[in-house]
Amino acid sequence: MLNTLCNVKRSLENQTMIVYAGRLLGLILGVIFFAVLLYGTRYLQNREIRQITGLNAIEEAVGRAVEMGRPVHDCPGGGGFNSQYAQQTIAAIAIIGYVARLCASRGAELKVSVNVAHTLPAVEEMIRTSYLQEDKLEEFSPEIVRFLPNQNALMTYTMGMFEREKIAANIMVGAYFWEAIVLAEHGGSVGAMQIGGTARQSQLPAFVSSCDYLIIGDEMFAAAAAVSNNRQQIGNIAGQDIIRAIVSALMIVGLLAALAGSNAIANFVKI
Repeated sequence: MLNTLCNVKRSLENQTMIVYAGRLLGLILGVIFFAVLLYGTRYLQNREIRQITGLNAIEEAVGRAVEMGRPVHDCPGGGGFNSQYAQQTIAAIAIIGYVARLCASRGAELKVSVNVAHTLPAVEEMIRTSYLQEDKLEEFSPEIVRFLPNQNALMTYTMGMFEREKIAANIMVGAYFWEAIVLAEHGGSVGAMQIGGTARQSQLPAFVSSCDYLIIGDEMFAAAAAVSNNRQQIGNIAGQDIIRAIVSALMIVGLLAALAGSNAIANFVKI
């Protein structure tokens, strides 16, 4: 039950929609949304997540690295766990675990860059667990993860490492800031296959212009649930889809009412 409530809380925190309404309507919508998320988390766990092109491309990228004999690079971004970007960081680490499992099973060399100190233990443990799941624990090394203390160090290190190692794949999924365009441009300059993903709209143009495949917005959370096969998270995502349908329906009804000259919906949202 505690895990269920935590998943619901994270989903509510992830909702960026602002309802310009009266206090009563806000309370009603809040109760409805909470109930829908709780229902989805508990009773819609058997739903399947649709195919995500960017996620599917990760397997191709690792296979390409194996064929070329070059490393795979991954970075979870600079969001951390103590900010509004915590959920993106959690999703990014889950995807790192998936990348690590693929690298362990295929024999690809993995390099991970981390520039937020308190995420380092979680990333290391996720990679270690992934190698253990593939019975390749002897191939795991703490040297896989390189800690860089800030954005400047991250960019300086990756720029040099990309050139030295000629990485074959560059996976950038997480909460990214202005380092996004630097990593993406240098990954492209060495011919790496690049997969970028973030829920920060300001950084999406950098990935759109430089990456081969994208994981956009909420696709990050769906991808993380899919690769971890966490049924509660999958049910939670199904609940969020129901909420989007409710909100879309309310917008359509409001638009049609306004076009018909009715103020009923406008008056309703003021209660």
